[in-house]
Amino acid sequence: MTAVPTTNDPRPPLLLLPGTACDARVFAPLIDRLGDYPVLIGDMGAATTMPDLAEAVLAAAPPFFLLAGFSLGGICALEMVARAPQRIGGLALIDATARPDPPANAAVRRKSVADAREKGMDGFILDAWPRLVAAGNVDNAGLRDTIVAMARDCGPDRLAEQAEVAIHRVDSRPRLGAIAQPTLVLAGAEEQVCPLEAQHEIAAGIAGAQLHLIADAGHFAPLENPEAMALHLRRWLNTLS
Repeated sequence: MTAVPTTNDPRPPLLLLPGTACDARVFAPLIDRLGDYPVLIGDMGAATTMPDLAEAVLAAAPPFFLLAGFSLGGICALEMVARAPQRIGGLALIDATARPDPPANAAVRRKSVADAREKGMDGFILDAWPRLVAAGNVDNAGLRDTIVAMARDCGPDRLAEQAEVAIHRVDSRPRLGAIAQPTLVLAGAEEQVCPLEAQHEIAAGIAGAQLHLIADAGHFAPLENPEAMALHLRRWLNTLS
């Protein structure tokens, strides 16, 4: 658990969970726009099933917090809120899904890990690049370099763990109706990894959930259009603190 330095603050901290092959850099532009709100970054490693990862993050988290997860981090957030709803004051799901991993995906994920071990982590991102960002961002070299750098630092061992976590997750859709926390669902309007149908599915399943699609963004909406993302997150935080 990494803390962004803050003063002693009575507000519940916002725990941010990065996605596959990501780290705190995926949230950096958002954090810059959240002012002085206290923020923590969760460690999305050292587990090979989603239940074990959720328990590890919960064990390191403060007694009460707000929770926001991107992609795999959002899937983990759904597992956490099912396990410890009394500790979580609000939920934000960013380019995530409540659906289980299709059985055929296991072989695809493990093949990607094997390729990353053999050829390096760059290919893990570059092979999927047109699906990861909005059409207008495909030629954004700075954005691409940031995402590739995170993948390199993640490395194939952690990628292998996260692949198994993604494979070994449950279908969270039947549990959506039990979520009572104020919930924000955010996704790039050009999302291709966690389809827009899945975003509408989450919002429809959680009473009172707010869904906002982020213009000029695909799966990496927190980096593609952080201004719009931060606008919705600040409004959400203001209702909770």
